[in-house]
Amino acid sequence: MKTIRIALLDDHAVVRHGLANTLAAEANFEVVGIYEKSRDLIVGLVTAPADLLLLDFSLNPNELDGVSLIRALRVKFPNCHILILSSHHDPATVGLAMRVGARGFVGKGEDMSQLVKAIRKVAAGAVYLNTDMTYRLAETVTGEKGASPAQERDALALAELTSREQEVIRCYLAGMTVSEIAEKFNRSIKTISTQKTSAFRKLGVTSNNELFKLNKIIGTP
Repeated sequence: MKTIRIALLDDHAVVRHGLANTLAAEANFEVVGIYEKSRDLIVGLVTAPADLLLLDFSLNPNELDGVSLIRALRVKFPNCHILILSSHHDPATVGLAMRVGARGFVGKGEDMSQLVKAIRKVAAGAVYLNTDMTYRLAETVTGEKGASPAQERDALALAELTSREQEVIRCYLAGMTVSEIAEKFNRSIKTISTQKTSAFRKLGVTSNNELFKLNKIIGTP
């Protein structure tokens, strides 16, 4: 398996070093940086690149807030996948973190096995939320208007879908069938099905219902 290079940021020393030791023991995990301050993380990533950034969303008052940090990291290190590990595991915080660029969110009260699963999933290019949080987030947007086209584009770009995969998913979300999409773009049904399957994998969903729920979550302002 390809080595997953991990950099972690947390302002609590016990948490930092406990996580580093535990993750380093996992097969194909390499902890390349352990940081207390966001500015040290940003400087460190230049010389010690990482595939995945494991970040605490709420650092001390002298630090960047979680939203600003995620946005800055997405600009400076666009190839790094961001996974949030935080004690603030409520739908509003999770939804906001995902909206601005995080690829997954794990509560500090969850089992270590869930964190390991989340790291592997996000590093592979998918989006990670546990089942309970997915439903809680979906409930918060029940009855609200759907995402605008611009918000849908943001959501699909977040998952790094190709332009053709984005076309397929946007049409699918609009209610079109695979056959109708194939006819619209003059592609074979097999090609459209392959692009849909690839998009599902990147989005971390396995069913149509999960896709529609995820679209509501990420596309909500």
